[in-house]
Amino acid sequence: MQWTRETRAFVLLILVTMIWAGLLPTGKVALRGIPPLTIAAIRMVIGSTFLFLYARRDPVNKVPWSPPLVATFVILGFFGYFVSVGCTYYGLRQTTVTNAALLNAASPATLALLSAVLLKEWLPLQTFAGIGLSIIGVGIIITKGSWQVISQSQYNPGDLIMLGTIMSWGFYTIYARRLMERISPLAVTTYTYISGAFFLLVTSSFMEWQTWEPTHTSLGSWAAIAYQTSMGTLAHFWFVDAVATIGPSRAGVFLNLVPVMAIALAVSLLHEPLTIPHLVGGTVVIGGIVLAARR
Repeated sequence: MQWTRETRAFVLLILVTMIWAGLLPTGKVALRGIPPLTIAAIRMVIGSTFLFLYARRDPVNKVPWSPPLVATFVILGFFGYFVSVGCTYYGLRQTTVTNAALLNAASPATLALLSAVLLKEWLPLQTFAGIGLSIIGVGIIITKGSWQVISQSQYNPGDLIMLGTIMSWGFYTIYARRLMERISPLAVTTYTYISGAFFLLVTSSFMEWQTWEPTHTSLGSWAAIAYQTSMGTLAHFWFVDAVATIGPSRAGVFLNLVPVMAIALAVSLLHEPLTIPHLVGGTVVIGGIVLAARR
């Protein structure tokens, strides 16, 4: 049977969804033996190497280097990968995969809100309503649906860190998109990856390597790191390929399945509890995203 380009794109997107859904659960496993910034550094260094080797093969990805452009890559790498990816592992160490997945589901609403604030983009009333609904859903998840958490400020630090990483990723996405109007998306991703990898490598070497014993790290943690670096990078290539075939809007629909599949993995493999606030908050978040995305 000969597949069409669209059929191949949809198959790739299914694989990407499954792989990205596994990043949070395997991240939790890796954290059992490896410090958070070190995990991010290993993942980003290997990933940026693959991206660089792949991008340099195509003349389309050539970059018109200048000092301001280098500074832009450094800033985007800091917020997009050092803060967002590095701190995600810090947050994941203190919260559950279920919470992290549900909070990440609010990323589209966060991105729309940041676009309105930073770029002064006009948003329809319906979109604002969807953003508001998603924020309510996030509040239910963070507070566990309890007024006591609010009144006594008993928030899980990991949940708050995850929210911060989502905001940082939103900042990166907005300004990286503007840069991609002048430079190929793969080139922008590659050089911001390299920038983020540099920050993570330097910071983790000062903060974590003196206390980390690689020889005492379990095989399970190393296997989780291998999954994050190899499959996570391959999934990125496949996603770019699929977007080029069917467009970002149709490809983006598949990303809504990532939190659902991540939670399923967390419940089945890590035996995390799935509570009523999770179900209610997650439903409200997804409902808000659907409302905000309607035209």
